[in-house]
Amino acid sequence: MQIKAWNSVASKVNFNLEINTSEFKRIVPRDTVILDYGCGYGRTCETLNSMGYSNIVGVDSSSEMIKRGNSEYPHLSLSQSSELEIKYPDGHFGAIVLCALLTCCPDHQAKINILAEIYRLLKHGGILHMVEFCSEEEKTFKSDFGVSMNHQPPNELRALVNKFMELKFEIVQTQTMTGKSATAVSYFGQKTT
Repeated sequence: MQIKAWNSVASKVNFNLEINTSEFKRIVPRDTVILDYGCGYGRTCETLNSMGYSNIVGVDSSSEMIKRGNSEYPHLSLSQSSELEIKYPDGHFGAIVLCALLTCCPDHQAKINILAEIYRLLKHGGILHMVEFCSEEEKTFKSDFGVSMNHQPPNELRALVNKFMELKFEIVQTQTMTGKSATAVSYFGQKTT
């Protein structure tokens, strides 16, 4: 059902949650193979591209988001996959970005499954950069554009990435797409096992 909802609003939404570009540049070499898992229409892929990263793959479950991204950013490699497991071998990526993907996933078990897939796809020593909206108490709600959202407490987000060695974990102030004040977790972790 979420895929249908995202397909219906793909041309209307403009995402605004930002990755930590300065820390990303410091930690991730420019020649790294990067996956933006849940890339939407490719906004974060374009940010990475403008930073000098050229080996970026974006994957999203919404065909309409990918269609929009391929139109707006034809130079990027964006593709649609409605499967949890994407068609890349174990350890293929040197860095993986999750930007508000877990926020858009109200089901806790689905989040666990996503992180297991991220772990599989990331090479030994690879970097996970996760940026997710959060709140002091967990809340699931319908966004103003009709898609179910979930904000988790920071400690629950931290627990989801406990297989990674934490490099940086911070709470940042931001805004939702509708301009409301919000907080988010910005996390960097490394696959060490």
